[in-house]
Amino acid sequence: MSNNHQDVELSFDDLVRACDNQSNWILSLIAESVIPVEQEPQLARYTGYHMAIARRAWRIHRDFNASASATALILQLLDELEDLRRRS
Repeated sequence: MSNNHQDVELSFDDLVRACDNQSNWILSLIAESVIPVEQEPQLARYTGYHMAIARRAWRIHRDFNASASATALILQLLDELEDLRRRS
């Protein structure tokens, strides 16, 4: 996924709603640097790209009962796999 998609501006609450109202989950993703934030998470503004990451991470967590750190690793591996497929 490319981080160049800044088509919409979302709040922290928007991300929380996208992940079944689990604010602790979003904070865990931020702590694991899955969603990069440079200020207080509740005050930061997010993009559609961040929403896509949060929803993808939530599905992995929900389907496999993966922790935030395991989800971060899974997402990293999936991104690397996508890059390898693009190159071949």
